[in-house]
Amino acid sequence: MSPTVFTTSGFFSGCLGCMAFVESLAREEPGCMNLMTFSHFFFVTLEGLIVTSQFFRVNQHIPATACLPTVLVFFLSNVTNNQALNFHISVPLYIIFRSSTLIGTLLLNVLLLKRRFPLRKYLSVFAVTIGIVLCTLASAKLEVSNQDFSGEHHKQWSVGLLLLITGLLLSAYLPISQEMLFKKHGKHDREAMFKIHLLSLPFFVFMWKDIAKSAEAFSKSSPVTVGSLSLGLPHLWAYLFATAVLQWVCVRFIYRLNAEVDSLTSTLFTTLRKFLSLVISIVWFQNQFTETHWLGAAFVFAGTLGFADIWDRRKDKKE
Repeated sequence: MSPTVFTTSGFFSGCLGCMAFVESLAREEPGCMNLMTFSHFFFVTLEGLIVTSQFFRVNQHIPATACLPTVLVFFLSNVTNNQALNFHISVPLYIIFRSSTLIGTLLLNVLLLKRRFPLRKYLSVFAVTIGIVLCTLASAKLEVSNQDFSGEHHKQWSVGLLLLITGLLLSAYLPISQEMLFKKHGKHDREAMFKIHLLSLPFFVFMWKDIAKSAEAFSKSSPVTVGSLSLGLPHLWAYLFATAVLQWVCVRFIYRLNAEVDSLTSTLFTTLRKFLSLVISIVWFQNQFTETHWLGAAFVFAGTLGFADIWDRRKDKKE
């Protein structure tokens, strides 16, 4: 198997597998997102401590204090995005919003870094914005038509939508923060990934009661069974461990993919991965997805591809 095939296989299996287990957890224990986020941060930190820093015996290039602004943005973006699933936000809508970070990225680049972009990029962002609006309106319509709809239900859904928008802006600022960090201290991505996750862990003390409550619920879940044999491990803990491992695999293979293929191919793979996550969520988990949702999703992914200079680069390559 060639290195590129291996990398793309790991990329798709890690990222798609993680989303499948995340949705399983969100369906069975909707309030567990803080526990899930903590487990992801802890697993990446543990791997970084052992492999990357070798228990801090490896020479360090990035001071911990320099990571703090990125740590705050990274922590808040992850918690905010995942917390939205606790407020009746469907996984398909969640995926579409997570696919639309470039809207915020464009705005923040213009406002903060004073950068200018060609008209095509603004049109692409406009297409993504239309897609998000269509999907949000379609989801709101489904909420209204839901038999269990109530004032409190609608209020929670509105909070979830606000969390998604906040998470979108935070996720958009994250690469800008990382860019400034790497410009000043060098592109030590493994070290940065380890330190950012490590320094984020103390923030989870503010949500420890919720994490402990979810952990207690996980321990009471039915055990994993193989055939008629019970393994004694609560299945929700098994799901959680699977999400942590697969999330780490996803992140690591994203870095490898960026190193082995050109940015055009990487963008295509990333867009395809998000689309496949959406399809799996709809088909496998039987989420409601209307024609308006599909139209909105088409705008989002077409705008994402247009923003990534797909067509111009193909033309340059032919020339």
